[in-house]
Amino acid sequence: MERVSFIIPGDPVPFARAGSFGKRRFTPPKQRDYMLEARRIAHDAMAGAAPFAGPVSVDVDAYYELPASWSKKKRAATLESPWKPSRPDCDNLAKAIMDAIGGNPSLDQTDGLGAIVFGDDAAVCRLIVEKRFGLSSSVRVTVARL
Repeated sequence: MERVSFIIPGDPVPFARAGSFGKRRFTPPKQRDYMLEARRIAHDAMAGAAPFAGPVSVDVDAYYELPASWSKKKRAATLESPWKPSRPDCDNLAKAIMDAIGGNPSLDQTDGLGAIVFGDDAAVCRLIVEKRFGLSSSVRVTVARL
């Protein structure tokens, strides 16, 4: 397999700092659930293929639904130039996705899947992340062998 693509439906969830309860650290539940869903979808997309070895390219296209409160004029103007220049940051979106689909010991213990698309996010040699407004919220991820 030279390339795999998949879509994670719903609002993109960025990587967040770990929370703490005394000395115990934990991943926020919303982020953990999103990452587990991304792993399941990536696992299905890989269809039993082994994770990519060597350098890979990752494209992350995050789409955000236009707010219903916006006027028709503002919605139309935004769809002509759909970039979303506000939070969350692109790097936090990418980190959540890459930690989910690569080898991540804490998630591996939860679902037992191990590395899914690549073994370590250090293998990512090319990364493109785009945030846009669209008609519905989702994240499209494409990973290709370089």
